[in-house]
Amino acid sequence: MTNQCSDDMYQRRAYMIHYAMMPNFPALATFRRRAIAAALLLLPLAAASQVDVLTQRNDNERTGANLRETVLTPASVNPHHFGMLFKRVVDDQLYTQPLVATHIKVGGGWHDLVFVTTVNNSVYAFDARDAAATAPIWHVNFGTPANLNDADFGCLDINGQMGIIGAPVVNAAKTALYVVAITKSGGKFEQRMHALDLATGADLTGSPKTIEAPDFDPLLQNQRPALALAGGKVLISYASHCDKGPYHGFVLTYDAETLNQTSVFNTSPGGDGASIWQSGLAPAVDAEGNIYVVTGNGSWNGTTQFSESFLKLDPGLHLADWFTPTNHVQLDKDDADIDSSGAILIPGKHLVADGGKEGILYLIDTEKMGHLGDEHAVQRIPVTGSHLHSLVYWKSRKNGELLYLWGQRDRIRAYQFEGRKLKEAAVMSRPEMNEGHPGAMLSLSANGDHDGILWAAIHATGDSWHESRPGILHAYEADDLGRELWNSLQNPARDDCANYSKMAPPTVANGRVYLASFGTENTGTGQLCVYGLLPEGPLPAAPAGVSAKIEGRFVAVAWSVVPGAETYSVEQIQSGLARIIASGLTEPAFTLPAADKGTADYAVIAVNANGSSAASKPASATVQQVPEPRIHH
Repeated sequence: MTNQCSDDMYQRRAYMIHYAMMPNFPALATFRRRAIAAALLLLPLAAASQVDVLTQRNDNERTGANLRETVLTPASVNPHHFGMLFKRVVDDQLYTQPLVATHIKVGGGWHDLVFVTTVNNSVYAFDARDAAATAPIWHVNFGTPANLNDADFGCLDINGQMGIIGAPVVNAAKTALYVVAITKSGGKFEQRMHALDLATGADLTGSPKTIEAPDFDPLLQNQRPALALAGGKVLISYASHCDKGPYHGFVLTYDAETLNQTSVFNTSPGGDGASIWQSGLAPAVDAEGNIYVVTGNGSWNGTTQFSESFLKLDPGLHLADWFTPTNHVQLDKDDADIDSSGAILIPGKHLVADGGKEGILYLIDTEKMGHLGDEHAVQRIPVTGSHLHSLVYWKSRKNGELLYLWGQRDRIRAYQFEGRKLKEAAVMSRPEMNEGHPGAMLSLSANGDHDGILWAAIHATGDSWHESRPGILHAYEADDLGRELWNSLQNPARDDCANYSKMAPPTVANGRVYLASFGTENTGTGQLCVYGLLPEGPLPAAPAGVSAKIEGRFVAVAWSVVPGAETYSVEQIQSGLARIIASGLTEPAFTLPAADKGTADYAVIAVNANGSSAASKPASATVQQVPEPRIHH
């Protein structure tokens, strides 16, 4: 997750129209809240901090926390002032967490983008702010995906297409998105890594790259964990489909520039299993570039085969250290994998944490993991009665260092650190029990150590193990889990996002919550829901200082920054007819090809969460001669 300053801040007139037409449109806020909102909109926008979520779970430690959220607070998130802003329908189920990249140059203007992938081998880039921009900025599809019927997998953990399952990753320069897809052609299967231009979706030089390694079966190896980036390398990890062999746990690295394979690590050479499942969690990476994963059931010999184990790999994928529980043989017999939550690094403590299907949480010293035996663990603590699939870490000003979890068939809990160990009793919980697998996927937003909100995506009823179930998104005050701020079924006509996306955490950034969904059917549907503060307060002022100039082969439109504006739209006016030629712009400039001779006027509209300004005073530009297209020889 990264920061950058932006001159703009808020969203679109369509919001006000959309919500005003709803039967449950909330009443206007009190005068006091209006006054506060108006005052905030007048603050200099250069002070606003824009957050990128370029990797799953926000950072390479996989803490699941965005600590730079200032818009969404326990005071602002409630059923009257927070809800769904818009949704985007896609071609199939979303198993992956949405990613957000701000300030991306697309065509003639700058946009904030949100990226989602589907099991139908599609990648979508949508405008992250503009409710009116219903069409994707770009959409690519890599061809026919594998399907659960392509082998006798024997379960419905994934109950349809099996194209893109692991979440992608975006590089820090925000020029490339890396993703792995499995395709079927002529009865054969192939896994390929694509490096896509962030602005267009086009494959970059050297892309795609076929994934290959000794004993690697492209159909049976499930690219379930999210991708990661570290030290200029893309990390790709592997699990299985329903334990159907032969399979192994793999970590592969590829050079992020050349896309050439650099290293391969097999968790069970000469044996089988020991997959890196982690409920889709990406490998954790520390400041020195060491990589942390946890494995499931399979072969173990303590030298080359490491089922039911914590593994620490150096940047070259050499095994640097490991830990295996005392009861690993029984865990293997019972299919009670210890890797169901995946490894997260606890900041400042040299600890890696993971929870498994027994409901046991392990804390392991990253500098001396101890090898075989529970006595080497810093702590082994029962925290829930069944599977544990998601952990979130936050250091609170009020309550200190906390670890949040919500296991399957259990209630939400928070545990407090005391030094390097957790207190054995939860310091916070709620009475409600969820009914089944896999429990909740968690994310946290906060302004540093305060104003924390814990976001929990979970099925509303039933069990999601082998079918799609209706979902619900909860928001709890992170310092007081007894206080629910909002949930998506309090006003379902406005906020319901349909079926729960199993193991896809919500993404919180820049006053928005992006939630993946399995859509409206058991298979074959999907959608992205975007939540934020509902319209209230003043509209932005009309932009001033609009200019339109001919610059070579382009018309360049520019204007002054409008305080309180989040995005801008540009209108072209010809023969008395106005049409929007650009929307969702986050910078006060736009260029378009000078394609037609004659004079055109250009007006600009400022947009924030409360709606759109009046159009600016127009500026004119006259094209005397259509520029000749450039011919490259």
